[in-house]
Amino acid sequence: MMHRQFKVLRRLLKIAAAVVLSAVVFKTVLCLVPYKGLDEFRNRQYSTCFYDRNGNLLQILALEEGMHREFVPLNKIPEALVNEFIRQEDRFFYLHPGIDAFSIIRAAFQNQQSSKIVSGASTITMQLVRIMEPRSKKVTVGTKIKEAFKALHLEAKLSKKEILELYLNNISFGFQIEGVASASRSFYGKTVDELSSSEVKTLALVPRRPSYYAPPLGYTYPFECPHFINYVVSSYKESGRVLPSEMYLSIDASLNRKIENLIIQNINTYAESRIHNGSALVINNRTGEIIAWVGNADFFDEEHGGQIDGVLVKNQPGSSMKPFLYALALEKGFTPDSVLPDIQQDFGGSQVYVPLNFNNHFNGPVRFRVALASSLNVPAVYLLYHCGVDAYFSKLLELGFDSLTDQRDSQGLSLALGAGEVELKEMVRAFSVFTNDGFVPENLSVHKTQEPASKRAVYKSETARLLCDILSDKTARELGFGFAKVFDTPYPAIFKTGTSNQFQNIIALGSTSEFTAGVWMGNFEGQTVVGKTGSSIPAQVVRSVLDDLTSEYGAASFKKCETYEKVQVCALSAMKPGPACHALVSEYVLRGTVDSKPECDFHIEKNGRVYLNYPNEYQHWALSQNSAAIIPESKGEVEIVYPKNNSVYIYDDSFPYDKQRLQIRATGGDASEASLYIDGLFVSTRPIPFAWSTGLNKGSHILKVECGSSSDSIKIVVK
Repeated sequence: MMHRQFKVLRRLLKIAAAVVLSAVVFKTVLCLVPYKGLDEFRNRQYSTCFYDRNGNLLQILALEEGMHREFVPLNKIPEALVNEFIRQEDRFFYLHPGIDAFSIIRAAFQNQQSSKIVSGASTITMQLVRIMEPRSKKVTVGTKIKEAFKALHLEAKLSKKEILELYLNNISFGFQIEGVASASRSFYGKTVDELSSSEVKTLALVPRRPSYYAPPLGYTYPFECPHFINYVVSSYKESGRVLPSEMYLSIDASLNRKIENLIIQNINTYAESRIHNGSALVINNRTGEIIAWVGNADFFDEEHGGQIDGVLVKNQPGSSMKPFLYALALEKGFTPDSVLPDIQQDFGGSQVYVPLNFNNHFNGPVRFRVALASSLNVPAVYLLYHCGVDAYFSKLLELGFDSLTDQRDSQGLSLALGAGEVELKEMVRAFSVFTNDGFVPENLSVHKTQEPASKRAVYKSETARLLCDILSDKTARELGFGFAKVFDTPYPAIFKTGTSNQFQNIIALGSTSEFTAGVWMGNFEGQTVVGKTGSSIPAQVVRSVLDDLTSEYGAASFKKCETYEKVQVCALSAMKPGPACHALVSEYVLRGTVDSKPECDFHIEKNGRVYLNYPNEYQHWALSQNSAAIIPESKGEVEIVYPKNNSVYIYDDSFPYDKQRLQIRATGGDASEASLYIDGLFVSTRPIPFAWSTGLNKGSHILKVECGSSSDSIKIVVK
């Protein structure tokens, strides 16, 4: 009897071992066999939760057709919520291999007894299979068997925790909601760890029948910083990266809202001037973080293109580009004590360019500092003419103005006045080069970081420091802007404004040691801003932003120059002051050059009175000033100062001949009269100032001026 029992037991043990071995082999095989679509499902896109740098929720990105599906790791889902779902859906979840045989038998018996389906046998794993591969309308026994097999396959590939995590983050709650995190937020306006016990129980019931169990949808999804988040999303898509489930951005939502309100206030104030749109960008100089990004005042303003992102729109920046040119000029040999000619003149050869100042007024000799701080046009074009358009264009590309890459063929000397079209994002990044000691950040960061940005040198440190000194000089701005209070900050700051030549765009840039801000205002319809050069309007916004940031983070003094020293110079000539120089200013000069500077010869004292004796190139301008203090004397060899050699003029057959006159001007010489010859034929003799007006005839012409013992000749072409 004992022997027979032993044999039965041994046989049972063999059977059990065979079953266990078969199960192990079966699971091993399933584990090795790829589960089609599993990797793709595990890496599916979830709604991204965007937070600002202070942890404030900005947006939750909806997926296709408005679906909200947030991801939360299993270890961050409250245990009570997990246990409630297991209790409601699959009590033996941790005991079965993917299918629950007992539940299948029970369900089959109950359904047969009632002659209808009153109980299901789907496990959580089987439900996950159906989420991954939704059923067709027709469900057969074969369909259920296939799902059961896939459940076994899934259990072989994943741990129980992994299955639970996928299930809880993807289960449907109806109303375009998937996953417990989005359900908790949509129904209760809470995160999963904030749910009460009663809310947990209700939430676990909703997937069974959303229309019956679901609480009312009471949550309004936030929609802040829309243009910036659109930019972030687009950047990820363009680079082929997948958006994470959470992103902590560099943006400061509170500052962003304040800037939006300031822009809206200004738009409302100046609506009659056709200012309908405005945008702003603020960056951290040290880290390259984008602190504020306002693409437009009102994202929902359909009438005026509210969804257009003005930070990325290409516009003519006008004079706000001039600092980059003046910085290049310093590195090309000009110095802060250089004197630039702000007089009527033309530039170029085959394409003559005649610039004007914004007020059609000329100021004669102007110090480098004043010309930049007061944003005079003619000196800027003069600098570009001598530095070279190609050299400046290359420098702008080095600064990060990628928008200009395809504009070289269309840009000439007008590039000095900001004729190229660039983005506000490029402008702000480039403007930070001065307070960054000559460096620009390689890239602007959209993520919160404390790490210094990777930067590259574009200008010498001395150049950047000189520009900071000039652009923060309140006195030097007086000629162009008066004593504008908007630039009079109690902390070290630099500013530059600009207006496009048709007044469609008004721009202001400002920077401290810590932050750089830029504001654009105008309209996307391309209409002229009525009656406004208007750069003070965005400048007020920039000033307000820098005030707030400086009050919180402070602003350091700008670094001092090392190879330059400040000395007293004549305010007009920037030379060593002479006995007749009564207006003196402090200006930077190269160390060691003070003693070799010539004494001012612009001021001459005669009989107790000071007279102005300008160099030859200023004689025509000086005599137009109608001042008895100006001495009309020429010096040196005679020179034709207008037109330039090899200039090309276009004759218009539709325009009256007598209206098409060429103005010719000369200076210098050792006599009080000068004679003009055209193609060898005498025209006339003129006294000082030497000026003629003559008609235009098609062809090549040689212009010659003789004055005493000297002469000068040039060639022009009339087409």
